[in-house]
Amino acid sequence: MSDAVPSAAFDLALAPGLEGVLPGAGEWAAAYLAMADEPPTAGLTRLMAARQIRLLAPAPGPSRTALAWAEVVAASCALPAARPGSLPEPAGPRLGAEALARCRLVLAPALAVDLSGTRLGRGGGWYDRALAQVAPGALVLGVCFADEVLAAGSLPREAHDRPVDGVLTPGGVVLFPVDGEGG
Repeated sequence: MSDAVPSAAFDLALAPGLEGVLPGAGEWAAAYLAMADEPPTAGLTRLMAARQIRLLAPAPGPSRTALAWAEVVAASCALPAARPGSLPEPAGPRLGAEALARCRLVLAPALAVDLSGTRLGRGGGWYDRALAQVAPGALVLGVCFADEVLAAGSLPREAHDRPVDGVLTPGGVVLFPVDGEGG
């Protein structure tokens, strides 16, 4: 996270280019409920609710290696994190990983994203496993701060890493060229 500006000053809902990637009313998207060191998503979840976009958010799954998903039914329905450093939890009923297949847009948290589509997560592989459920044609964006967007090839990519199609920062949306390698 950038040290220059506190995260509370950012609102992803105002990011340039976001309008062009949002699904329509009644369609599905997935986004995370931000932890303190991530770009805040509260404004984004409120925007999606106002536009009647159905939103999934990750929740602890049936095992320590899998995420479950729950529908965010109101912008205020998140439960506090169960312990420091854990995910804030949506209050809706748990759905399996296959629920991600209904989403037209998936916003995945990232510690960094390089311009070739490699996303660096927190190291557990949770999102890489979950992203295997995303339907062909869905748009997957890594979400991070602008200073965490790196030159192409800066991050190592392993066989299990699912490339992203672009990046969303408080400064805007950048879609990567399709070259046969990306998501």
